[in-house]
Amino acid sequence: MWLKEAGEDRCPELPGQVPSHAGLGYTRGAPLAVLREDPAARKKWLELLSQCGEPARYARAYRRWKDSFQGPDTLCFIVRAESRLLVGHGTSSATGVGLTLHHTWGVPVLPGSSLKGLTAHYVQNVYGPAPGDEEPEREPFRGTDWEHARPSRAPGAVFRRLFGAPDVEVLSEKGSQGEVIFHDALWVPPEKGSGPMLARDVLTVHQRGYYESGGGQWPVDFDDPNPVSFLTVAPGNCFLVALEARSARALLERAGRYVGEALASWGLGGKTAAGYGRMAVTGTPDLAPGGQPMVTMDTPALMELKAWLEEQKARNVGQRQQFHQVEHEWTDRLLALTEPERHGAARLLKKFLRLKRPEEQQRFEDLLARLLA
Repeated sequence: MWLKEAGEDRCPELPGQVPSHAGLGYTRGAPLAVLREDPAARKKWLELLSQCGEPARYARAYRRWKDSFQGPDTLCFIVRAESRLLVGHGTSSATGVGLTLHHTWGVPVLPGSSLKGLTAHYVQNVYGPAPGDEEPEREPFRGTDWEHARPSRAPGAVFRRLFGAPDVEVLSEKGSQGEVIFHDALWVPPEKGSGPMLARDVLTVHQRGYYESGGGQWPVDFDDPNPVSFLTVAPGNCFLVALEARSARALLERAGRYVGEALASWGLGGKTAAGYGRMAVTGTPDLAPGGQPMVTMDTPALMELKAWLEEQKARNVGQRQQFHQVEHEWTDRLLALTEPERHGAARLLKKFLRLKRPEEQQRFEDLLARLLA
């Protein structure tokens, strides 16, 4: 790190000025007083960083990147942070708690590898069979089995297509690459007057001696609390998730649904057990020239469908029974709606229905494809 006199800002800007690049400011621009763990200096420095906004020319770069995902082989949707987000907290920083920011622009980013890992873990645990169980209906979603850090059993067919599979030498099975590409989810430039990009957070350690000794000392209640300040992504920020798969639209739609479910149910990044990292799908952006705007959910037809789905959920009606009712009672009505309404109906169905039988999932995806056509 660059060392200067205490109180000086080590970024290229003038002392006390908000850094133009939040990533450099957080990882390389800490004043010497912060490295010496001066609480007042750390608080002032983090408050400066939390004022960092959209860099100049980032909006143009974002539009150029977004426009590159046009065509039937790509799927993009926007997710909104419902809580604080802490991705990459193990990377280096002056606070000891890192944060993944775009290397070039210094804005928050969701790495594609993190999205893929989260989704794979979610599919394996939610849709796949429990360890040691043999359930034919869940077998296609089984993840790779490992024994002594080596793969001992290949994953199921659906899991393999989505995420790939390693070589399994004991069974002479060759590995394969997943068909879906998980791109980095870039930060969406907000409208003027919206909330901050970053926010200061505090974690207070109450048994410092216990943690620093690795359990060698007993945790006691009379240790001095040790507040640790660090940066997080503020709630309300949005990201554009971009997935890609060649000539496999149904698989692409399935992957997008799983990503949305995992972000909403499990969350991404660190401290998810404390509620961090929860994200919700808010809409599909207009990626095609002359495309449709984001769908509103306040039309009578969509409000009726949403009310019916919520009623079925409140009555604990099974997913299979709900889907059969949709097939027999709702399909013709939904297909007769306008294009924006059909897209809204597809979004509602994806939100409420989570089928596990492969043949029902295929019929469900066919219905969604007809609604989105």
